Amino acid sequence: MNSSVVKAGGIGIAVALVLVIVGFLVADAVSGPLTVTMPGSDSVEQISIAQVVVFTVLGGVAGIGLALAVRRLRRPRAAFVAVCAVALLLYGIMPFSAAEATSTAIWLNVLHVAAAVPIVGSLARQLPGEQMRDAEPLPGSIRRARSMTGER
Repeated sequence: MNSSVVKAGGIGIAVALVLVIVGFLVADAVSGPLTVTMPGSDSVEQISIAQVVVFTVLGGVAGIGLALAVRRLRRPRAAFVAVCAVALLLYGIMPFSAAEATSTAIWLNVLHVAAAVPIVGSLARQLPGEQMRDAEPLPGSIRRARSMTGER
């Protein structure tokens, strides 16, 4: 395991926690409780600060896992940022389908961005732009390279 990636992820999670807690408190003060109706449920639920904290940490841990997984790709940083951007866009749709008020959906998206920026930013800085030369190639890539050059 790459300790610099894990350390950067931990720092990103810590910064994200500060941002989402402050954002949650501001949202609660400005717009009142953030309420949602979960898919498949008819009851309205209020989002708690504990949920915000837990899901921020889980998202950060998932980000660390993804950062560790993409290190073997040809362009790890680009792949990592692309996957994270798509995930953030998809997660940006969900609040609008579950929120009881538009302000809740907007605040939830603000919290998503507040969590994503420090986590993704800190992890992306730890990933190389191109694959390291001494890294082990992906299975089959040597065969493909040799077949493209005509080597046996």
